[in-house]
Amino acid sequence: MIVKITYDDKRMDVFDTSTFTAALPLGKANMLTNFEVRFDGMEDGELWLAAHGYKTEGNDIDEYDAEAVPVAKRSKGWRFLLSSAEELKHVELIVVDGEAVVKRVCGELIDLQSFDEAAYECIGSSSKGLHDRIYELHLYLQRMAKTAEPSVPGVPESVLARIIKMKSSDQDEDEVEEDWGDLDEASW
Repeated sequence: MIVKITYDDKRMDVFDTSTFTAALPLGKANMLTNFEVRFDGMEDGELWLAAHGYKTEGNDIDEYDAEAVPVAKRSKGWRFLLSSAEELKHVELIVVDGEAVVKRVCGELIDLQSFDEAAYECIGSSSKGLHDRIYELHLYLQRMAKTAEPSVPGVPESVLARIIKMKSSDQDEDEVEEDWGDLDEASW
């Protein structure tokens, strides 16, 4: 897994889980490593990567039971601080294995993974920009929930409010242009 974090000062941190510093950080008996990027700590101001191992120690196959399959259970490994609370204030983009999962929009971080899942389910895929897609999902959820202010998954309320205001003013400008274009040619 490769995690890339881009900051507002154009600095980029790259974390590659395939290259640990120690040869075997989870021990010689580790058969499988489970990596998880812990976005749940971002609200508290930190971004973590956890590495858990599946150890085979003490799981010898009984010589007399040829049908037995040894079991390697997951055990907690190490946590690595990818971005501190101070650094998170400057994060612009987080990409995991080539997929953008967190992006700063209107000054706040949004959870693209949660947003994309809801958007795909409700409005499908689209080549529109992120602001357009957020607004489109908001309108869809508004119709479905029959409420004026539904929450959009992964998008903070303040970001949603700014995008709604911006898109509403864009539509007002478009309506003015449409009115101008509706003049009858005969009256020219």
